Amino acid sequence: MKKIIIRTIKGFAYSCCCSMVALFLIEFISTALGHRLSPLTPEFISYFPSETIALEVDFLLYGVFGTAFSMMTFIYEKDSIGFVLQNVIYCFATAAVWIPIVTFIWQLWKYPEALICTVIGFIVTYIIITVATYNKARKDISEVNRMLSEE
Repeated sequence: MKKIIIRTIKGFAYSCCCSMVALFLIEFISTALGHRLSPLTPEFISYFPSETIALEVDFLLYGVFGTAFSMMTFIYEKDSIGFVLQNVIYCFATAAVWIPIVTFIWQLWKYPEALICTVIGFIVTYIIITVATYNKARKDISEVNRMLSEE
């Protein structure tokens, strides 16, 4: 349990920091190219008294994503349900967090290009997590097989 809590806190912090860098780069590069591109939707900004507060809340929402993705990795510790089912449960559990934020809070459905890029980002995240957990499981199985062959 302690391991999951630490992993969750780290996931929140890493996600907040990575989003801060990514959103900074979006604004910096677009400004350097002569365009002012806000990484926030006007609808999201309208919820807040200032764009600065909207941006800070956005960082926290990215932290919520990191929290969900980190916390839900406990599913991969349930060996009895199998890797494929673990992946399906993990995808649905984390999607239950990010889909409402992307849809109702950010309202990205109004901006198809942004929606597509965001969904691709989540798909890449799922691929990375699947490959990492698969490799870890394969390594663990090899270790068990090695120990069994020594006996």
